[in-house]
Amino acid sequence: MTYRKQLLAGALILASFFTMQTASAAINHVQTVIDEHYVQPDYVLGYSLSPEQQNQTLSLLNYNQTKDKQIKTLNTTAYAAIMNVADDPSLQLYSSVKIQKLGAKETLTVTIVTPENIQKVTQDMYRNAAVTLGIEHARIQVASPIPVTGESALAGIYYSLEENGARVPEENKQLAQEELSTLSGINVENTGKEGYDADKLNVALTDIKAAIAEGGKKLTEDDVRKIVEDTLNHYGLSQSVTADQINLIVHFAIHLSNSGVITNSQFIETLNDLNKEYRNESQWNI
Repeated sequence: MTYRKQLLAGALILASFFTMQTASAAINHVQTVIDEHYVQPDYVLGYSLSPEQQNQTLSLLNYNQTKDKQIKTLNTTAYAAIMNVADDPSLQLYSSVKIQKLGAKETLTVTIVTPENIQKVTQDMYRNAAVTLGIEHARIQVASPIPVTGESALAGIYYSLEENGARVPEENKQLAQEELSTLSGINVENTGKEGYDADKLNVALTDIKAAIAEGGKKLTEDDVRKIVEDTLNHYGLSQSVTADQINLIVHFAIHLSNSGVITNSQFIETLNDLNKEYRNESQWNI
């Protein structure tokens, strides 16, 4: 029995009963739009970039002036609408993204072109959030000409998708943002701490999400907490991550378990592919 199956079986002992989910999986409209509209890459620039910085950022993202035509700008009004917050004209948006389709058998990839300037979010955090958003396979690149947190890049991805006709469910957006905020916050607070490994945290989250999706909406809050705690312990993170941080992950996992995201037929498959990529890229084996 695989670790994930053991994890799920252990969690279900706490439940009084378990009923397999029978609803048909929803069609992944987000990925359909990517497949149809992103043969040529789409670029979304932060509105705070000066003209010189725009050119610099496009160069970093390998913009091809003769072939690439889709350039958008994420302003504060669009950001506010996407994030469901009040419009703040003083908000500074520098993070920019490039999105392009990949073949159906290729794995979702995210590359931070300027890692020295994206200071709060890692590549794998973007990838995890993109899966929650509904993306199965695409090539995403993130860049900024100056040091920033990198959190607004996710809004740039939403903006690109919706401008190209994707109907991104509100709960997907909220969950992806909660996930990114939770992981990036934990990463900032624990970087340099003995026993902490951001790569292992990202792999742990893919296992947690897959176990939640496999368990379905009949999982209790106790089941979800057990999945989270057992997974963090399996990856040797239980001593470096604080109780408050564990609670944040549990809250996200509970929200995920109550959502329609886990009914997507490709969700678990994409997570499994992502998990394999994480392991192939890492220097450890668990």
